[in-house]
Parts: sequence; structure tokens; C-alpha cells
Amino acid sequence: MRRWSQKEKKILKNHFTNLNDNVFGLVNLPEVIKGTLFSRYSRSGKNLRRLFLDEFWRHRELRHLWRQNTWKHLDVGRAEDFYERVLVGYGDNSVAELGGAHIALENISILATKPLEEHRLGLSFLEKSTRYVYFDRRDKNGDYLFYRPAEIMNSSFRDDYLRAVNLLFDTYSHLVRELQPKLKRLIPGDEKDPAYRFSIRAKACDLARPLLPLAALANMGIYANGRAFEYLITTLLAHPLDEVRKTALAMNRELRKIIPAFIKRATSEKGEVYRKYLQNRRWQLKPWQKQWQGKEIHKKPLVRMVDYDRSAESKILQLIAYSRSNLSYSELKRRLAKLTSRQKKQILRDYLAGRQNRFHKPGRALEEVYFSFEIVADWGVYKDLMRHRVLTRHHQTFTSGLGYRMPPYVEVAGFAKPYRRAMEVAAAAQQAIAKKMPVASQYLVNHGSINRFYIRLNLREAVHLVELRSQRQGHPWYREVAQEIGRQIKGKLPILGKIVFPFMDENDYELERLGAFRKLIAKAEKLGVVPLS
Repeated sequence: MRRWSQKEKKILKNHFTNLNDNVFGLVNLPEVIKGTLFSRYSRSGKNLRRLFLDEFWRHRELRHLWRQNTWKHLDVGRAEDFYERVLVGYGDNSVAELGGAHIALENISILATKPLEEHRLGLSFLEKSTRYVYFDRRDKNGDYLFYRPAEIMNSSFRDDYLRAVNLLFDTYSHLVRELQPKLKRLIPGDEKDPAYRFSIRAKACDLARPLLPLAALANMGIYANGRAFEYLITTLLAHPLDEVRKTALAMNRELRKIIPAFIKRATSEKGEVYRKYLQNRRWQLKPWQKQWQGKEIHKKPLVRMVDYDRSAESKILQLIAYSRSNLSYSELKRRLAKLTSRQKKQILRDYLAGRQNRFHKPGRALEEVYFSFEIVADWGVYKDLMRHRVLTRHHQTFTSGLGYRMPPYVEVAGFAKPYRRAMEVAAAAQQAIAKKMPVASQYLVNHGSINRFYIRLNLREAVHLVELRSQRQGHPWYREVAQEIGRQIKGKLPILGKIVFPFMDENDYELERLGAFRKLIAKAEKLGVVPLS
């Protein structure tokens, strides 16, 4: 039992979840204090609460504890000085991971959200859903909510851009509402069932989504640690898209009000040097790009494995055995080579045994082997698959030049003609603008536009992606891609093939979200929450 004075107890109760246990939380503290405390903690013999009292509490202000904002009693200046000295002075980057912040971005284009979300570590994103939220709202002037890039708006392409984007939104708005009564006839259900009604709405959003241009405005919430924010801002300031650079400056301005010490280097001389390196790399490669251009049209989606580890199963076996052995890697490899195919299969089965659902992750031995795929699919598939941060991805400049997809239900419901017209008008405008402004022209690419991208992932991540993205509630177009990735990987693993994706769903569904919504509504009603409408 630790001993605290009565005054110390009053202080500690306001900032720690308990006074004496070995496990406790920190509350009512600015991020810079929490980060500095943990950093000092690693180099001090004191316990954390004693360290807090001795180094970060202004004892003379104790009398104001219950009358004023508690942050005013904390020596934030001391913490700021520490970060200035350790982070900026000595480059101890890990210290900046000990505090973080929440930030919201509103009225940002869908195109501009992607450079942010492509950052993998230390950041968590939530973006406005195109699958469950209508995007047909207008502002007080009656205009649709989409980004108007200055580069295009100040050019001769202004009218073409506005005409194309407005046509996409007009068509989207018509389809997302008018599809619903027709879907109810095509996919009958109980009109009194809120899960059925919400599934019909979600299906209509899915079917109209391909029309949404990347210029559409969205909202995004971000939580990140200081180091991740610093790197994010540094790289975004070097991005070729003007909107992204402006967003980075605004983020930097607001984060300086929350975690100033954590992000100082983003706009420092060191940050500027790194930005110049990124910009120079882009310019140095530009002369080569002419040799890499051509014309290819893909009439249908494609998933093609372009590389894989031909010793995959042997490598997995070696790692399974290695952590359970006292032999060297080379000696273990020699012994495993003598096993029969039947014995190897049994070891692999034993290693993967016991998974009862997709939330039970397979072991890390599967991280030893990699597969690479080129995927030719609608842009919406890229948007959904890029959320898998563990995989490596590369995309080409987004384009409408490879064609587009039309959901079968749109054609069956009698909306094929307006759908095609909107897609083709937008594609023509995008291709014309791309000749002069390839970066800005991407605002006219839409979710249904066919694009190429490349992903490389280890087998453990592939299990996660395939089993998650093939589930019934997934969008049918990325379900196709996930299922095909699973099939192709299984084809390259003669021993593991039948057991590596036990929870891959290879079925097709009409109302993908119906089951999920019914579970959600049952849970909501049990908790006394108003059900979905």
C-alpha cells in the first residue's frame, strides 16, 4: 500500500483511476503531460504517480484545484520544454508516440481522403460511408456538395467539369430514391421488418454508388499519435493535389492547439528537407513516364496473381517448428525436409486447428510467405481494400479511361440509359481534362470507374482479407475480388489449400446486409434503443 498525504490524494484522484493498484489509468490530463510522463517513467526509479507529483504538479496552486480548470495546475510548460529538447534536439522519435489527438475533417473530397488513409501506422480513420448514407444533399444555394478545384474552375474546362459532375449527382439522386420501390418488387420481403427496409435502402446506395465522383464531399475523423501526425503532415505537404496540401496546413494549425510539441518538426527545416526529397523523386522520374504509357481497355474485372513464394509451405513449417525447437534454423530445415507429405500436412492442420470463426487469427508463421496481385476493378473496390493497412498497395493515376461497371439491378430496373449517359459524359470530360491536368482530373473519376492497382500481402493478412471481405454483408464487387484472391492462393498451396480459408464465403446474396441488420435490430430492441428506420 502506497502512502500519500491528504493533499496528494486530492491531486491524484483527479488524474488517476486509482491510488494504489499496480494497474491504473490516466485521466483529465493533456496529451503532452501523458507523453512526457511515460517518457520520464522509462528513465526514473520513481513510480508514475510519484513522478507526476514531483515533476508536473504546481503545489502552490493546489488551493485552486476544485475552482479552476485542472490543466492550469499542471506544468505543461515543463512538458513542452522536454519535448522540444528530446524530440527536436535529439530526435528520439518514439517519445512522440506517447500522446495523441482526435481531429475532424469536414467537407473534404473523397479523392483527398485517400492520401491520408494510405498512411498505415499510428493512425485510425473513420470516413463517411457511401454505402449507408445518401449523397444527394444540396447546400443553401441549391448546389450539390462537391469539390471545385481552382485549377479546373479557372480554366476553359470549368463548364465541362460542372456539367459532368452535376449530371452524375442528378443521376445518382434519381437512382438512389427511385430504385428502392423497384427493388422491393424484385426482392420481396416483409415491409414491416425494419431490417428489410434498411437492407433495401443500403442496396440502393450500393447500386447508385458507382455514379459518385471522387469530387463528392465527405467527412472524416482521425485519431493518431503525435509521431504519426507529424509524418502525415510532412508528406501531405508534398502531395501534388492542392486540396491535400491545404488540408495538411489546416491540420497542422489545429493540432498545434492540441499537441504542439509533437508536430513541430512537420514544418521545421528537417520537414522541409524531407518534402523536397519527395518532390524531387517525383520530378526525377517524370521523363521516364512517357516510356510507360499506352492504351489498354479492360472489359471486365480481373484478379491476377503476379508473384508468389514457391517455397511457401516449407517456410511456414520451418517457423512453426522453430519456436518449438532448440535447434538452429539450418539443422531444423534439414530435418523437416525428410518429412513425408502426409506428416507435413498433419503439422499444418495441427497449427491451424481450433479456429471457430474468422475472428480467431491464425499464427504468425503465415506471415513468412507473400503473394502479389494485380487487380483491375472498379474504384470502389480499391477504396474498400485499401483499408487493409498491413498489405502493401500501389495504384496508378485514377482514370475513367478503362471503362466502368454497371450493377445488373440497375439495368433490370430500367435505369441503364441514364446511368450510361452520366458515366460516359463524365469519362469524356475526365479524359479531356487529364491531357492538361492529370492530377486534378481525378476528381471526375467515379466509384464505378475501372482502375488498376497492385497489392502484396502475407498469407496471414490474406486470410484476414479473404475471410472478412467475402462475408455476406460485403459489397458484391469486392466480395468477388476477395473470393478470387482466396481461390488463387489455394491453388498455389497443395497442402494448405483446403484448410487455409475455412471461413471464406463463396455464396452470392441478393440483400447482403439483411442478416446483419436483423441482428443489429434485435440487439437494439433488447437494449431499448430505437431500431433502424
